[in-house]
Amino acid sequence: MAHALSSPTRQPSGSFLHALSGTHFTIQSDDRRTIQKIERHGASADYPVAYMIGSGSHAFGFLIQVGDRLFQSPISYYTKRGMWDMAPGYEADRSPDFDRPITPECLFCHSGGAKPIQGTLNRYQTPPFKDEGITCERCHGPADAHLRNPVPGSIINPGKLAIRARDSICEQCHLSGEARIVNPGKRLTDFHPGEILEDVFSVYLSAEARDPSRTKPLKVISQAQQLALSTCARMSHGKMWCGSCHNPHETPTDAKSYFRARCLACHGTALISTHPKPADDCIGCHMPRRPAKDGGHTVFTDHRIARVPQPDTGVDANEPLDRLTAWQEPQDAFAKRNLGLAYIDVGRKSQSADYMYRGYRLLLACEPEFPNDPAVLTGIGLVLLGTHHPTEAAATFARTARLEPANPEHYMDEGFAWKEAGNQPKAIESFGKALQIDPLLKQAYEGLAATYIQAHDPAQARETFERYLKASPGSIEAQVAVRTIGGRAP
Repeated sequence: MAHALSSPTRQPSGSFLHALSGTHFTIQSDDRRTIQKIERHGASADYPVAYMIGSGSHAFGFLIQVGDRLFQSPISYYTKRGMWDMAPGYEADRSPDFDRPITPECLFCHSGGAKPIQGTLNRYQTPPFKDEGITCERCHGPADAHLRNPVPGSIINPGKLAIRARDSICEQCHLSGEARIVNPGKRLTDFHPGEILEDVFSVYLSAEARDPSRTKPLKVISQAQQLALSTCARMSHGKMWCGSCHNPHETPTDAKSYFRARCLACHGTALISTHPKPADDCIGCHMPRRPAKDGGHTVFTDHRIARVPQPDTGVDANEPLDRLTAWQEPQDAFAKRNLGLAYIDVGRKSQSADYMYRGYRLLLACEPEFPNDPAVLTGIGLVLLGTHHPTEAAATFARTARLEPANPEHYMDEGFAWKEAGNQPKAIESFGKALQIDPLLKQAYEGLAATYIQAHDPAQARETFERYLKASPGSIEAQVAVRTIGGRAP
C-alpha cells in the first residue's frame, strides 16, 4: 500500500500499436524521466509522466499533469508480462488520448491523501498529495494522539472494532461492486476508520453476485465480495475477515507456507491426513490466480476459497444481471435515492435502458424528499435526455447548475440538452459557461463544436478546436479537427 502511488522511476522503453484506433505509442524512459508519445492520423504529442499508479506487482498506470490538473495515461506497463499495452478501460476506445480527468475519487485508494481544489473536477494544490503512498491512517485513523503517547488504545485497531466497522476498513478500497453511491452532502473521501461504510457511501452489485453457487467473473477490486461468498467466511458467522489471513504490516517470504499455516490454524492439522496429496499449497489449489475481467493483462488471486474451483460462466463482469442490491443497506432515508442512482450509473456504463428507467422511477419517487440534491436531479435529467425529452432535461440541469454554480459539468449537461432540442444559442451559451469554469473540459469543446456544425457554421467549429488546442496543445482530436474542419486538407 505504501507504493500505491509514487514519483516516476525508470521503465522499459518500447512501443506498440493500438490496432482498433490506429494509435501508435512510443515510450522513452531513463533515470531522469519517462516520456510517452502518442501518434494518430498524422498528429502527435509527447507527455512526461508525473506520477505512477500501483506497486508494480501486476502493473503500473501513469498520470500526466497539465498545469494544476491531473489526467490518466491511456497506456500501462504490465510487469508480469513485460509488455506495454492499453490501460484498463481503454482497450475498446477508438480515440484514446491523455485527456481523461483524474478526480479525487479516482485517487481515493491510490494515494495517502490527494489535495484537490474544492469545486473543481481535477485541479489540485501544489504538491497534489499530502502523502504519495497510502499511510497508516488509512486503516488506523488519525495518528496524532498515538504519536504523542504511543500506547495501546491510542489509535484504532481494526481487529477490535465491531464487525461492520472492522470490515468497512478493508471494503473502502477492496470492494468496488458495480456502483458506489455517496450519501447526500458526502464525498467518498469522507470515510474514516471506525465508521461503517454506509455512513458515507453505499456499494451496489448484481443480486446474482450474492449467490455462492454461481461462479462470477473475477474483478480487480472485489476481494471482499469474493471472500463473503466462501464457505469459510459464511460458516464463521462474521469471525473471519481479511485480517484472518493477511497481515498488512509484512510481506511473507514464503507465501505458500505462510497461508498454509493460516488455513491450518482454522481447519486443524487433522485435515492433512485426510486431504488428497499434495497438501502443501492451499492457495494454489483453492484460491487460483485468474484473469481479471476489468484488469487488462493481469491475473489476481480468487478469494472465494472454493473447495473445487470452477471455470467462469462467461458472463461479462460489467453486464447487468437481473437487479442491483446493496452490499449493506444504507439508512432508510437514503435507500431509494442511492439505489436509483446506482441503477442510473450502471445503466449508463452498460447502455441498459431498463436499468436507466428503473433508476428514473426510484429517483422520481424520492425527489420530493431531495428537492435540492444535485445527484438526484442529474440522474433524472440524464434519463429525460436519453428518452428524447431534451427541453425538460435542460430545465433539470439548469436547476443543478443553480445549486452548484462552480461545477462545469452541470452547464455542459445543459448544453447537450439544448443541442438535442435544436436550440443552438442556448447550447452555445451553456457550453461557454462550462468552458469558462474549466478550459480543459474536452466534452464541452466537442459539444460546442458539434453545435456549430449543427448550425452550419464550420468556421466557429474549427475555432472551438483551436481554443482547445491552445488550452491542451497535445490533443490529437483537436489537432486533426483544426486541419480538417471547414474544408482544409487532412
